[in-house]
Amino acid sequence: MILCLNYISCFSRLFIGVGIDPYVPEQIRDYFESISGLKSSIRGSFLYYHNRDTIVLVGYPIIGEFREEEFVEVLEKLRLDVRGRLVVIAPKLPSIFTFENVKKDSYFRVKLPLVLKSKKLRYMVSRAERDLVIEVGRSLSREHFNLVNIFLSRSGVEEYMKFVCSRLDRYLASSQTAYVINAYNKSGRLIGFDIVDFASTRYSFYMFNFIDRGEGYVPGVSDILFYKLVQLSQEYGKQYVNMGLGVNEGVRKFKLKWGAEEFLPYFYGEITKKKLVDLFEFFLRF
Repeated sequence: MILCLNYISCFSRLFIGVGIDPYVPEQIRDYFESISGLKSSIRGSFLYYHNRDTIVLVGYPIIGEFREEEFVEVLEKLRLDVRGRLVVIAPKLPSIFTFENVKKDSYFRVKLPLVLKSKKLRYMVSRAERDLVIEVGRSLSREHFNLVNIFLSRSGVEEYMKFVCSRLDRYLASSQTAYVINAYNKSGRLIGFDIVDFASTRYSFYMFNFIDRGEGYVPGVSDILFYKLVQLSQEYGKQYVNMGLGVNEGVRKFKLKWGAEEFLPYFYGEITKKKLVDLFEFFLRF
């Protein structure tokens, strides 16, 4: 375990050396490129991803504070360059442009070090610690994808998630900072796992969570998995865990239970020049 965590620290510094210290998941280039199939570039203070027909502009500056005038300038240039669809995620969508499929959310984060003040949460973590074995790995097995398929079979899962989940192994293979935290029951069966990323000096990232709530389920499995991420993050001096977007009421409730705060507004919008038949639906709302 110590060896793995030393690798995390080493590769985090290596990643920062290319000029980006991520604070939102979309700034993790290994992640976004491997899932989307797009290539990353930088224009001004902003990161964007692109291929022949599509551009995704991440409107959270990699340097300095958000300045709307600079963002508008970059957005206008990319709007002229794009052949098909320009996808924008940003803390705000400038009113001078017309966007389609607009969505709104917030990023959540937990400040470290974290003290478990809730008696109920302490009990859930303690119970799960007694009943589960937690291990950290770097790859996905058939067992992992069985849990992914259980998640995808649930009602209400959006279609774009099938594409995202089909590329999780590509993400892990291409990343030097992504890890898998696994939870096994006493019989040795995998009943839950998280994919996490340490690609920042200040932040760790809670990327994906998959749980089997069938036979052998142990209450508190999601809690102990997240608590393990918190422990690893604190051990290596992270200041925050970025927990991603609110997504829905259940996800939001879990994040608030852990003391997460909304720290950045999130807006999603599209500018389309022509209708495209895409290989996938963008996963930015996850």
